[in-house]
Amino acid sequence: MNRDAVPALDAAGVKLLVVSIGTLERSRDFVEENAFPIEKLYADETSATYEALGLRKGVKETFMEKSTPESILARWNKDGAKTLLGVLKRWKPWLPPKPDQGYQQGGSFVFRGSETLYASYDVSTGAHAPLEDILKAAGVQIPSPN
Repeated sequence: MNRDAVPALDAAGVKLLVVSIGTLERSRDFVEENAFPIEKLYADETSATYEALGLRKGVKETFMEKSTPESILARWNKDGAKTLLGVLKRWKPWLPPKPDQGYQQGGSFVFRGSETLYASYDVSTGAHAPLEDILKAAGVQIPSPN
């Protein structure tokens, strides 16, 4: 996530929450590696949140969709996949609590109370909603880098 997004969300009164598969211990590793606020990260060891939101899961959705290589190529064309390569340098092998969680796709949502303002279901690995779309749905403008 753009490092300016969290303060911009806070300033706009938008509450950011990230739900991840895995354990609290692994969440702490993520927070440490990414300088992400721990109070905004929730570990979902059972994938209950993913199931409730109807997020995609399976081998086909993880690796076999054409959007997986397309999203990696788009990152490469944009900036040489600098962010992705930076993450891979620090990546540590890890097995999730439930073996099938390795095939879990995520999504991005903006809620106002019980109303869903924005919903995007990741089609495959690496195919995520554009940050600009998420922020626009939340009514947030990120300052342009100078």
